[in-house]
Amino acid sequence: MLSAGAWLCLSGIRPSQVDSLKAAYDEYIDWHDDMYGELAAIDTEGSIDSYGFDVGVWSRVVGRVKKDSSMDIEKMSELAVS
Repeated sequence: MLSAGAWLCLSGIRPSQVDSLKAAYDEYIDWHDDMYGELAAIDTEGSIDSYGFDVGVWSRVVGRVKKDSSMDIEKMSELAVS
């Protein structure tokens, strides 16, 4: 269970998936867009050497569980695949 006010940080998300992810959880999460970030594997030292190819750009989104809400991890998992 994520309690009201808890921070949530999700990373390893493709930038093209961010809007749909945020829409799925908007009922429960206040997103902090000032904490959004992107990083390209090619810009990460040793990444290409580790993977052998450019794995593209990944993003990070950060939010807080709304004060009048709490969220069950199982419910979050179900939203991720629906």
